Amino acid sequence: MLNYILATLFLSISPWKSEPTPPPNIVWVVMEDMSPQFFTPYGNAVTKTPVIDSLINQGTRFDAAFSTGAVCSPSRYAIITGTRTNAYGTGHHRSAYPVPKDLKPFPYYLKQAGYHTSNNSKRDYNNADAWRMTKEAWVESSGTAGWWNRKENQPFFSVFNFNNCHQSRTFTNPYDDYKERILDHLAPDEILADADIILPDFYKDTPELRKELARTYNALKKTDNEIDTLISRLHQEELISSTIIFVYADHGGGGLRSKSHGLALGHQVPMAVIVPKAYKHLNPFKNKKSTNQPVTFEDFGPTILALAGVEIPEHMTGKPFLGKPAEAQQYAFSSVDRSGESINLTRSVSDGRYHYTRNFYPNRPEYSWQKYFDYSMSRQLIRAYEKEGSLNEVQSNPFGIRPQEMLYDLKTDTWQTNNLAQNPAYAKTLAKLSEALDEKLLAMKDVHFLPEYMLDSISKKTTPFDYKNSEAYNFEPIYKMAKLVGAGEEVLATQLEGLKSSDPLVRYWAILGLSSQNEKLLTANQQALQKVLVDDFAPVSIIAASVLYKANGAVEAEKVLKQFMRHENPHLVHQTIQEIIYMPKEKALAFAEEVKDLSGKKVDGLVSESLDIYKHICFNEPLYYQHHW
Repeated sequence: MLNYILATLFLSISPWKSEPTPPPNIVWVVMEDMSPQFFTPYGNAVTKTPVIDSLINQGTRFDAAFSTGAVCSPSRYAIITGTRTNAYGTGHHRSAYPVPKDLKPFPYYLKQAGYHTSNNSKRDYNNADAWRMTKEAWVESSGTAGWWNRKENQPFFSVFNFNNCHQSRTFTNPYDDYKERILDHLAPDEILADADIILPDFYKDTPELRKELARTYNALKKTDNEIDTLISRLHQEELISSTIIFVYADHGGGGLRSKSHGLALGHQVPMAVIVPKAYKHLNPFKNKKSTNQPVTFEDFGPTILALAGVEIPEHMTGKPFLGKPAEAQQYAFSSVDRSGESINLTRSVSDGRYHYTRNFYPNRPEYSWQKYFDYSMSRQLIRAYEKEGSLNEVQSNPFGIRPQEMLYDLKTDTWQTNNLAQNPAYAKTLAKLSEALDEKLLAMKDVHFLPEYMLDSISKKTTPFDYKNSEAYNFEPIYKMAKLVGAGEEVLATQLEGLKSSDPLVRYWAILGLSSQNEKLLTANQQALQKVLVDDFAPVSIIAASVLYKANGAVEAEKVLKQFMRHENPHLVHQTIQEIIYMPKEKALAFAEEVKDLSGKKVDGLVSESLDIYKHICFNEPLYYQHHW
């Protein structure tokens, strides 16, 4: 008995007594604009990123991690809120539509729990309350922010954004700018030669394109060096054993067929999580080196809160994949809406192996006109090769009409060039993913099926989120009509009938569907189209006028388009110019006077970028930026 008492007393005063594990520190290492295909752990044998490779190999590699968007601001909105852009109207790149005032960013809850929260330094939260969210989320947000500014022994959540692998460096800005920012900061043995890079199948193998794509590899090397400095500081301050590290990119790469595209190349990201031994109880993947469990950015906020032991608020729709309780997702859902001035709408889903996308503007090519992309040498080169007829089928496909559906096997088709959607052997997979997407969008009542003109109008009175949850938004018939876009002649009668609907959004998607039909069918049914040439809902009139003018050069249709080019609403002007730039040049030239008039005025940014594209196409005016980010 005495021995028992002495033993108990010894344990009570022993320095080895088990103490409660303190909350984990958490660091995010966020690379801009990078696809998994550029990293050694994902199969690239030539890239020079030893630090990133080491981090990925130390933790669990996620092979089915997807950004919810395919461009910065929508992706970062989903990250900071734990919600989806197409539920809140925040999917259009660099837009500022309102969200509910009680929608808090997830770091707010960490602050409430005693964490030091820091962001270094990109925000880009893509809503009217972005500044409010910044103040609520971060103790500090700047280029000098970090865990080093916390109170003694305070747990921290620190985000570090690395922008030297951004599209501006790797793709868009002139080569001299890249040389100054990237090459001049690398030692000769750190630079990957143009001849040594891995070229995707959809690139033509020319010295000029190799030189351009090598920018991605070398920018990534500079980023690797910068990450080395950060991780070394964690080691030096003896924080590595108490810090969970996330390494990921904010969406796919900033090159051809990647960023802003609805392919997995635009959405899939490299990602790994390194969990120290002290917190292995929070890691359901244990010692697994990789997982094919689907995760998206919608899940990040809930996951961080779960790791910190903080209650997840009800408004967050993502699910935690680490911490307690962790929940495995069956699918990853993604979306693309307007990127820059380029109007688009794609919706995607992946089960980890296959990636399915539905294009709701299939008559727009993958290589849609967009100033920030077409300013780049890579896009200028690939367009020149297409014009001279020197591209093979895989390389020229992005210039054609997109298929209504795309299905790619991510395991066997690295660069997503073999669309399996029409392959009977994959019919069951196609049906499964298509049905999963339908179920998700219908349950959400995807608000981005509103044209932006209407989204903007609604936002002056309420939030898109509140509107779509009201009875005013009868989404099911709208979605049913939208699904027919690109389906061909067999749905022509249904689309023509849709023009008679009392719901302007059904009419809108009916006329968009008709715009994807062949001109012979449209000419045969021009009487029905003329009935909506002057419609109560302006976007219907714009599309109808575009269809009729392209089909037969109708004078009345031309007149309607010119009227909308002079409209006071910038979204209607923008939509009109976006229709015109995809017309044959000889027809687009009919609007030169209106373009000249608008070019002399102060106009909305979307209009200005669209005008620049028009003048580039019709008058061969070079695209120009005064400043390079």
